[in-house]
Amino acid sequence: PLHREFQLYLLIARNLLYPNSTAVRFPVPDEKVPWEIEFEIYNPPFYSAEREENGTPDFLRENPMGRTGLKGQGILRFFGPNHALHPVVTRWRRNVDGSIYRKSLKKMLEVLVVKFPFSDQWALPGGSLEPGEALPQKLKRILRREFWPQFQKLLNQGTEVYKGYLDDPRNTDNAWVETVAISVHFEDQNDVEMKRMNSFLQGCDLEVTVRWQVVDKKVPLYMNHKELLQKASLLLGAYY
Repeated sequence: PLHREFQLYLLIARNLLYPNSTAVRFPVPDEKVPWEIEFEIYNPPFYSAEREENGTPDFLRENPMGRTGLKGQGILRFFGPNHALHPVVTRWRRNVDGSIYRKSLKKMLEVLVVKFPFSDQWALPGGSLEPGEALPQKLKRILRREFWPQFQKLLNQGTEVYKGYLDDPRNTDNAWVETVAISVHFEDQNDVEMKRMNSFLQGCDLEVTVRWQVVDKKVPLYMNHKELLQKASLLLGAYY
């Protein structure tokens, strides 16, 4: 049906309660998401956590996926696109004898996930990129500094599985998240790089929990991260 893809891209970004604030979104029904559909009574509140230190807001930048029920910058750093990076780090799930575990004849994956303080959800080890930074701050929190250059190399050798708009609870009509998801897969259980990475995990932040999580549809991840993981699973021909 018409505009189905827009509705899918703006499910999380229309949650009525905006995160980390008292802002409440203007309710937007599915069929009114696309800008080209008339919605005369649409009058969303304006919310920006930061004062306009980033210059005058460019209201010509409209969320490319449609209405979210909130104007302004929200809690994002910039008007317009806010760039992120989400590495999808995987290895094969193994049986006790070292052979690859299968389900419905397909090989099963394990994915590296993290949980930050005050969050009840697991997440992929990525996030917002600061201008000029190659690795997200959230990734640096779980990897010790010595391994950053090596991880950068792994990313460069990885496969891009998605690039573009990310449905995110922080998105507004004027600010949104765009991400690059890169699959980093360790084929061999004795992979030296994987063993090194494992030894450098946890980084400087002991409050963050890091673990390898078996991948299937019920994996306890943020909805938008699940979609990125599904794309990586598809690329590897793995069970999901």
